[in-house]
Amino acid sequence: MHTREITAVVLLGVLIPCVLFGNWAFFILMVLLSIVGVSEILRAPGPKKYNIWVKLVVYVFVLSFIFWVFLKNYLSDHDYYSGNRFYMTDIFVSITGIILYALVLFLIAVITPKVQLSDVTYLFTMGIVFALGFQGMFFLRYFPNGTGVIRYTDYLTYPSWNSSGVAFGEYFTSYYSAYNLNQTLCSSVIFFFMLIGTWAGDAGAYFVGILFGKHRMNPRISPHKTWEGFFGGMLISIVCSLSFAALLEYGFNIPLIPGLVQFHNSDLLLSMNVLGGHAVVFMVILAALMPIVGNVGGFLYSLVKRQFGIKDFGTIFPGHGGVIDRFDSIMINSIAMSIIIYLTANAWAFTL
Repeated sequence: MHTREITAVVLLGVLIPCVLFGNWAFFILMVLLSIVGVSEILRAPGPKKYNIWVKLVVYVFVLSFIFWVFLKNYLSDHDYYSGNRFYMTDIFVSITGIILYALVLFLIAVITPKVQLSDVTYLFTMGIVFALGFQGMFFLRYFPNGTGVIRYTDYLTYPSWNSSGVAFGEYFTSYYSAYNLNQTLCSSVIFFFMLIGTWAGDAGAYFVGILFGKHRMNPRISPHKTWEGFFGGMLISIVCSLSFAALLEYGFNIPLIPGLVQFHNSDLLLSMNVLGGHAVVFMVILAALMPIVGNVGGFLYSLVKRQFGIKDFGTIFPGHGGVIDRFDSIMINSIAMSIIIYLTANAWAFTL
């Protein structure tokens, strides 16, 4: 426990400033974590299971799935990095890249006897889920750091603090400017909301489970998790995350995402004809989903560890395991939250 506490303090000491300042600080941290995470995926079946060519293929494809969106942004806006302000307008993984990744893995299995069909399934599935998890974390951190909801429409305006109306595409910057807030710092709060909801749920489930746990959730995959711990952790997670959001919005005029995820009614959502402008609905949905989806993420990666008979994916965080061990629930929560926020920003308009 002493080692876990020291590691947790050091991890938070690095993570919090990088999330808070965003931009290059967060980007570099995520690059390092993603590289280590891919190595953990490759090492889980055994340190000598895959040769250098298999490892190279997995590294190239999985990292490209994560970071292609930044190259795409740069190609469409050559000033993307010059302003030292990173932003994301959507979540994107190349379908062509996914198809090529599958074909290359199958080709390797055909010509390499040591690589079986089960290896293809494992490397493909884990690679895609891992990449989406990291891209989801990027989206949560960088989306509110943009100018506004530019994917939906740029020309409609909403009647808010500016009587003349502000374009949807300038909503975020206009809001932060109106309240004299630093957008780079304030745009980090949705990410902290996710961290608090995820880790409070994990910690709450652990301690409630120890004190009151009797009914096992899934002993085949995770023998120590109980239903009592799950519901206790869920309650603690919701209370902690919503309290954090309420403190920021009512105390400092800093909503999780201006106009999209907040307690006050939103003129932006009203103009987009979404839930009559009741943005609090999405906040409650996100708060309630985090402990549920986080548990799914924990079970998912625990299933992989049981399959290969390992305790942890890595050892980079003493007492906590590896990158995947520490960020398993966070990655899955980031995917779910990013999808909901992206759909909300696009007025839940589905196209066939």
